[in-house]
Amino acid sequence: MHGIQMEERQCVALFLITFLVWPAQGVAMNGYREMSKSRSNPVLNMAHSSLDDQYDGCLKNMKENLTSLLRIELGVSKSYKEAWENALLNCQYNRTWMYPRNLEELSEVAICTYTQNDPPFYSEFNAATRKAGKGPREYADYRFKSLHFLLTYATRFWRREVSCQRVYRGTKVNFSIGQYFRFGQFTSTSEKKKVASFFGKVTFFNLVSCKGIDINEVSSFRNEEEVLIPPYEIFEVKSVNDTVKGKTVHAVSAGSCSNHNCLFMGEGSKKTKGCDDHQVLHF
Repeated sequence: MHGIQMEERQCVALFLITFLVWPAQGVAMNGYREMSKSRSNPVLNMAHSSLDDQYDGCLKNMKENLTSLLRIELGVSKSYKEAWENALLNCQYNRTWMYPRNLEELSEVAICTYTQNDPPFYSEFNAATRKAGKGPREYADYRFKSLHFLLTYATRFWRREVSCQRVYRGTKVNFSIGQYFRFGQFTSTSEKKKVASFFGKVTFFNLVSCKGIDINEVSSFRNEEEVLIPPYEIFEVKSVNDTVKGKTVHAVSAGSCSNHNCLFMGEGSKKTKGCDDHQVLHF
């Protein structure tokens, strides 16, 4: 009972903190535009409601709080706990350790947690991430802060050098695409066009990503040459070509931006680039 009361007090405190430090960037209006429809097609634009935290300036503090945060969230979310434990048991290839001992090993477990299909936890996680940056209440209710941090750590600090790569993503959704857009979630892509085509051709993405990381060695699916794109990477549309089954969007990386930084700690770097709003659409 005492533990439950402690968790309730922590949730209340977190809500009050995020309410006080929440950036005044027109989140409510941007959130409305994120949910808007155009010609009955979902709009893919700058995803202002997403949690796009890059943790600039608070990495050390996040590391210190990660163990307790992870323990609390695994206790709160049954689906997260199941996916995490499944990743610990089934993603043992190329490992020299039984249990993760440091941040890099924890982030490997996080990637396996995200990519596994049984259970398909990624769907719940993506949906929550796309709206967790909308406001203080949404962030306080977001139960996957530890996973978000670990995946962000991987996409930011696993990169040994700056490099760009061509990747593909297939979908069965007819998106209306902004001239500039972000996926607003951690997004799986493949270096193999054929692999990506298997997942759909209604809106097919041909991308050049400069922020994504190769996760093939730690993904649950090692034959897909998977590249993970973070929520904060911006893409600029170069062309949209009609195809027999839909359309192909050709887009290249245009850097990164974040509307939020170090939300959990309440303090971080002031140099993180914010996001502009772009409303030009390709139908």
